[in-house]
Amino acid sequence: MKRISVVCPYRVSFSGGGTDVSPFPEMFGGCVINTTIDKGIRLSYVDDGQPLEISSRDLLKSWSFSNQIHNNFLEGVTMLFKERGIVKGRLNISGDVPPGTGLGSSSALVLGLLHILKILNGEEVTKASLAKETYEVEKNFFGATLGKQDPFAVSFGGMKYMEFSGDNYKMEVFDHESPFVKLLEKSTLMVFTGSSHNSSNELQEEVSKLKNGSNELIGRLLEIKKNTEEAREAIEENSFDRFVNLVNSGWELKKGLAKNITNSKVDALIRAALESGAGAARLMGGGSEGFILIIGNHKNLWKIQRKMMEYSDFVTRISFDNMGARSVTT
Repeated sequence: MKRISVVCPYRVSFSGGGTDVSPFPEMFGGCVINTTIDKGIRLSYVDDGQPLEISSRDLLKSWSFSNQIHNNFLEGVTMLFKERGIVKGRLNISGDVPPGTGLGSSSALVLGLLHILKILNGEEVTKASLAKETYEVEKNFFGATLGKQDPFAVSFGGMKYMEFSGDNYKMEVFDHESPFVKLLEKSTLMVFTGSSHNSSNELQEEVSKLKNGSNELIGRLLEIKKNTEEAREAIEENSFDRFVNLVNSGWELKKGLAKNITNSKVDALIRAALESGAGAARLMGGGSEGFILIIGNHKNLWKIQRKMMEYSDFVTRISFDNMGARSVTT
C-alpha cells in the first residue's frame, strides 16, 4: 500500500509584503524578506483502493468523491485530484495553526497537494516548478488573490531576500548559521489575535487600485520596496537594530495599503508588545487578524512572552526552517 507524507512549512514576512502582488511586480519589480518556520502543514496520502476521501483536522470536515460541486474548498481539492487522475485513496490534512492567519498557509496547502499529485503521477518534482505551479493553481483554480512570495518561500525554505519582476524571480538565501540569522531567530515571538481572515479581500482592494493607476498606492508600495532593500542592507551589514527599526517602519507603511489592514485589537496588541520592551511588532499577511510577529531582545523575550499571554491564548517562540517543502514515500 503506497503512502506519501509531505511537510510544508509556514512563513513569516519581515518586509516587502504587497510589492509581490500583481500587477506591481510587472510594473516596478517587487522584493520581500521572509523565512520559513518550524510550524507548518502535513499532508498524508494512503492508496487504500477506496473512493477518494479527503479529511482536514483544521476544518473539522471530511469529503468523499462526488460529481457535484458546491463551492466548498475540500470539494475543490477533490476536483483537483480528479483532474490529475487520482480518484482513490485517503488524504489527511493537518496544520499547526488555523488557516487564514497570515503565515502563507493556503500556499503551503496547495503546494503540498501538488507535491503529492506529482509523486503519484510519476512527474519530476523541483522546488522551482512546484512554486510556480502552486501560484498558478491557487490563483486560477481556487480563485485566490495572492502575492508571489508565499509559494516560493514554502517550496525553497530558509530566510531569504526575493525579487520578482514579471514571471522572473531572484533569490538570495541567508546563511542559516550566520550570527544575524541566529540572533533574529531567538529574538522572535508569534502572538495570535484570536481570529483568522481571508487576505484575498484586502489584496483585491490593492489590485483594483493598482489597475486604476492609484498614484498614492503606487508611491506607498515603492516606499515599501525601498524599505525592504534597506532591510537587506542591514542584514548584510549585520546591523540588527537597524533591521528591527525597518521592520517597524515597514509596518507603518503597510497599514496604508488597504482600509482593513489593521484594527483596534491589532493596534492594542502591538502597542502592548512595544510597551513590554519589544523592538518591533507587525501583523502577518493581508491584514485584520491572524498572527503578530514580535522581535525583542532575546534576553527579555520570556518577559515579553509572559506579558503578551495576558492578551492572547497562544503566544509562541519559533525556530527558523531551512529545508522548505519535503516528502517521504513508502
